[in-house]
Amino acid sequence: MFRKLSAVCLTALLVFVLAACGSSKSGDGGESSAPTASEGGSPAASGNAPAGQEVNLNPTSVEGVGPNGEKAELPSVLTLTDEEKQKLKDGNFTAAFVYHMQSNDHNQIKLAAAKKTLQDLGVKVVSTTDANFNAQTMIGQIESTMALKPSVMIAMPVDPDATSSAFREVQKAGTKLVFMENVPAGFKPGEYTSLINSDSYGNGKAAAEIMAQQIGYKGEVAMVYYDAVFFVTNERDRGFKETIQKYPDIKLVAESGFADPNKVGEVADGLFARYPDLKGVYASWDVPAESIIASAKSIGKNDVILTTVDLGLNTARMIAEDGFIRGTTTARSYDQGVAEAMAAAYALLGKEAPSYICPPALPVVKSNVLEAFETAYHKDAPKEIVDVVNKNK
Repeated sequence: MFRKLSAVCLTALLVFVLAACGSSKSGDGGESSAPTASEGGSPAASGNAPAGQEVNLNPTSVEGVGPNGEKAELPSVLTLTDEEKQKLKDGNFTAAFVYHMQSNDHNQIKLAAAKKTLQDLGVKVVSTTDANFNAQTMIGQIESTMALKPSVMIAMPVDPDATSSAFREVQKAGTKLVFMENVPAGFKPGEYTSLINSDSYGNGKAAAEIMAQQIGYKGEVAMVYYDAVFFVTNERDRGFKETIQKYPDIKLVAESGFADPNKVGEVADGLFARYPDLKGVYASWDVPAESIIASAKSIGKNDVILTTVDLGLNTARMIAEDGFIRGTTTARSYDQGVAEAMAAAYALLGKEAPSYICPPALPVVKSNVLEAFETAYHKDAPKEIVDVVNKNK
């Protein structure tokens, strides 16, 4: 299974905030064991990667598999007949969303897309909660949501172990379950309708391919990864590691884990002190990447190149202006939200749905940053990003 470091969930501004820095027992930001393959996970990469190969910016297939080894199906397989749509409208069905957090564009876009799809199908959304990435808060929110007796719950378990019992109670009460990005401990396909995810392994793989290209296919690189049992990041980290190791002239010299994003700066400080010749650093997502950038700036290391996952405004801006972050990969957020709603519709109809559904990864580099933004969010990139792109053509 994944690394056995347990996560202690705390509140945070944006994302994943847990207990002390996990890269070394002393908390000094030293290297720790690498991300490991999950049971039933994607096959390990083998052989050497050809230098100079272009990164596929529009993949049409999914690289990764589900937490139990399930083959991924694309969201396009989810369809409804006119008769089924009418049954939903006549059914007086209700839905509730239980989110781990709502403070980023990805989740806000997903939620909006899912709500609109359910509304069009005549399903009433009776509750939306935000646990601010705190497991105990989520457990309380699940209990209060169940007082409303929703027909289906669409949920992102913030801590697979801590929230498992609460979701078991939901299941026992007869409320259908659709999970987003993570599955509670002990749950197997058939005990929930579907898991909807981004292609986490594919995201990590593309981040490695972009890194290799940007550093000229040679040199020292490091990983700064999220050191907790969390399927989404475990898979993207594994995808990066297994892919970057295929390049014979690139040396992965350090794998430094963190459990608290507020401590990433300390991890990065130690990393740059030990490996002053680093050409590239990968971060599990874009917020920790910004802490790594701050560390690099503080010592005048302005030539290090970063790749990561997620497409926030700061990341898009840096990619467009050839800044520290030269590439990222991101979820197709709008498509995921629609898929979550469609899976919920399947659950309400008693229609069998694939147990694991996700769209392909979406790599982002300078040449496609505006297009990728539109693909991920189904809206135009903000004017400030368009202006930066035009200025740096």
